[in-house]
Amino acid sequence: MPRTMLNRTTRVGAVNPVAGSAYDAQSYTDTTSLEVGGAGARIETVTVDSGVATTYTLSIGEDTGSLVVVTYVSAVTNTTTIAAGIAAAINAKIGVSNLVFATSNVAVVTITGRQKGTAAAFVVSETDSNLSVGGAPTSPTDATAIPFGVMAEQSTATKAAGTTFVGSAVGTGTYTAQITTSQDIDTDKAIAASDTLTLIVSGDFDGLGRKDYTGSAIYVSSAAQTVTNATNAINAALPANTVSVANASGVLTFTAEIAGVGFDVSGGCTESGTSSAITFTTGTPNATPTGAGISIESHAIEQASDGATKYTVGTTLAALTAGKIYGLLDASLTVALGDPVFVRVTAGAGEQVGALRNVADGTDCLPISAFGFKAGWLATNTTDMNGNSVAPLWIQRV
Repeated sequence: MPRTMLNRTTRVGAVNPVAGSAYDAQSYTDTTSLEVGGAGARIETVTVDSGVATTYTLSIGEDTGSLVVVTYVSAVTNTTTIAAGIAAAINAKIGVSNLVFATSNVAVVTITGRQKGTAAAFVVSETDSNLSVGGAPTSPTDATAIPFGVMAEQSTATKAAGTTFVGSAVGTGTYTAQITTSQDIDTDKAIAASDTLTLIVSGDFDGLGRKDYTGSAIYVSSAAQTVTNATNAINAALPANTVSVANASGVLTFTAEIAGVGFDVSGGCTESGTSSAITFTTGTPNATPTGAGISIESHAIEQASDGATKYTVGTTLAALTAGKIYGLLDASLTVALGDPVFVRVTAGAGEQVGALRNVADGTDCLPISAFGFKAGWLATNTTDMNGNSVAPLWIQRV
């Protein structure tokens, strides 16, 4: 192919850097595409009020102008059996089963929209005297818009063919703070003079890799005091906004200070000079939605009335899972090579969920490793053609 001034560019980012755009010609190593969904689906309930051997009829559709009749012929009068039959009829009805799916419990049929967060809900109508539609339905939670250059989540939605992956804004899914406890060290361990108690917490708290944080104490006056001293030592060793450790009569509780920060605990002591391991149990495990990647700038999305271009419910999110891209930064940040990469999960006024940072903002951010990625900055930040603060980074799913 002839080479011209138009196709000799090898550094795309050097021409028009913009949030979510390629950093260079080899940037998009691996991408994923997901339909954008939200946190919750619309839910309606229908109750079988009368157990009669008859034909039950209700109508379901996207709106009142597109209702499809669903019928179930019952040969029994048991309301639980009738409800199960109605649910099966809904799931088998062409033109309805692609819109909703139904389950039953005793005499109640629960009808749930198949797409989470879709603004287009559904309508359930009935004129059957043996049925009644439940009170106020649960409205769908519309998807939060996803701007270009931010981390997105990979969640799931139930479709006609089963469960499928959808993309959502960071903060949509479930984030759970891990809680791990120890055995009763005061009672179970015979810590005496010259013995040592050691506690180790391991985790990737800044996206720069896994590290061990250690707190130790030599026996002082009693086993209980030694446990207290070791607790103080491990709390002092741990970085801020990571894990806190509480001592309740020898039982230690390790709690993630930010939901989504995972960690491991180990440790041991000596009993009259003999090594003895301490048992730790995780009662509440860490939970963070899987990251979908960094949202890629798309020319196929039209500007809204305010001039913004974002992925919204029902659109197809393109996200980078391996490669180099301009990420959207929180304002007033200056990044440098070697800095950690954090993702904003909780946003206040003037802030954007999913935006990238090089320092944690209290408990509002997670290291990018929490979403299953490793990343690093390729250069310092700059102002893109839309006035946003951006910086190029490489990213890779781990």
